[in-house]
Amino acid sequence: MGPIKEVENEEYKERSKIKKLYLMILVLSVLITIAGGSLLGWWLYKYHPTNKQLWMVPLSLILFLTPLIVWFSFFISDLCISKNERLCF
Repeated sequence: MGPIKEVENEEYKERSKIKKLYLMILVLSVLITIAGGSLLGWWLYKYHPTNKQLWMVPLSLILFLTPLIVWFSFFISDLCISKNERLCF
């Protein structure tokens, strides 16, 4: 019974590390999205009436939309994987 408990404990530790990694990636993605939205809002408030600092618009759109597109693609790809293929990893 000892080796089985050790294997289960190692699997639990590995899964908790993976969950922490996913949580860090999620938080970082949310922060990048918030930064992009804030930058776009700041440009809209301060520079849009005079159409200055136009470089801020594409940068903020890239920061705002890229994490959303990446997470959407991960979500869709996860739905497309069958249960048998998930057991292989």
